[in-house]
Amino acid sequence: MTPRRGLFVRLLRSTFADFAALTIIVCGVALVDDGIAWRALGEAARIVAVWLLLSLLWAAWRTRSLVRVARGLRIEVSTNALNGTQTHTLTGIPLSRVRTELGVARRASEVRGGNPVDFRWRPFRNRASADGTVTYVESTGETHVEVRAGRRLGADVVLFRGAAFIALCQVVRTLEGR
Repeated sequence: MTPRRGLFVRLLRSTFADFAALTIIVCGVALVDDGIAWRALGEAARIVAVWLLLSLLWAAWRTRSLVRVARGLRIEVSTNALNGTQTHTLTGIPLSRVRTELGVARRASEVRGGNPVDFRWRPFRNRASADGTVTYVESTGETHVEVRAGRRLGADVVLFRGAAFIALCQVVRTLEGR
């Protein structure tokens, strides 16, 4: 299975499973209202089918959005894109440039200098933010970027699934000057 398909399947399973309890409750209400009858079973089947269709659409849209945000950055989009901590290594970006780029970025806040550079990053237009750390290794000239899902961006929030990956891609794009 390709990494993108794996991501799609993981999103589909998790989205459908997140709302399985709600679907069961709605189906149960339909069965209680109408009793055990073919009509009630048909209505319950339609509810499950509609939720499956909505889960498919959501998983397809979210997969496409994660692929699009990583386009051109040499960051692999796989099932790991849904993890709460994301890392990436860049080369040729000095620490002074890291501080400058993060200091002027509109989405960055609470930038604390030194090595490593700690900051908060807002991947969306709301107050939810991710915690980031950029470490520069002088001996190799590598810059290590780590982003962790912060306040209100946990992996358990359906709408923010993959938010740490989106934040990582935005930080990398900012540091590369794109």
